[in-house]
Amino acid sequence: MANKNGFAEALNDINTLLKVNKTVEKNVLQEAAEYFIDKLKPHINMSDRDKQTHLRDSLKVVVKDDHVAVEFDDKAWYWYLADKGHKKANGKGRVKGLHFTRNTFDAEGDKIADIMAQRILDEMKG
Repeated sequence: MANKNGFAEALNDINTLLKVNKTVEKNVLQEAAEYFIDKLKPHINMSDRDKQTHLRDSLKVVVKDDHVAVEFDDKAWYWYLADKGHKKANGKGRVKGLHFTRNTFDAEGDKIADIMAQRILDEMKG
């Protein structure tokens, strides 16, 4: 699990303690991703420029095979610039990043791990 996004690490720790089938694993990851989106949205400011590509409205959970990810729609390609910062268009100076993804995950990471662990325990009990 090379993406190092925190969700995978937490699930890996839990998987070593419990043998969980892939369906339960995917459901747990999806639930954790939905929780993360709910907590992330309030930390994203609405765009003043383009009313059709608000970052807040373009968040989604993508499930492909056994991979679950929180992503922005393609039309919101600029999320990385807003989050991490970037050079100004004229080349003089930088626009400071808002760091909404890292700050939200730092604040909610333990809660996300608890949600995942509790959901797995509930599934294991039947």
